[in-house]
Amino acid sequence: MRDVDELLDGLRDMAVDPRLEGMAPAVLTGVAALRAKAMGRRSLMLTSMLALGAGIVTSVAPPHRAQAEQTVLLNAVPSSAPSSLLLGAH
Repeated sequence: MRDVDELLDGLRDMAVDPRLEGMAPAVLTGVAALRAKAMGRRSLMLTSMLALGAGIVTSVAPPHRAQAEQTVLLNAVPSSAPSSLLLGAH
């Protein structure tokens, strides 16, 4: 058991490879890229499911009946305007 302890002590005293210092930012950049890609996939799936649900609901729901509406002239005075009420016009 003592030999293993001596080997570990020897490893602790050895110099570290200088390339290992630049490894941490590269690893963190890769992790951030993978996280962004996963977030993009997740949001794409969410919007796809939302669009599919909206399409199914609108295709199953009964359509509203069409009703004619009275057209409003742009230059006409509404009958509830104060000037027409004061003049007695209907």
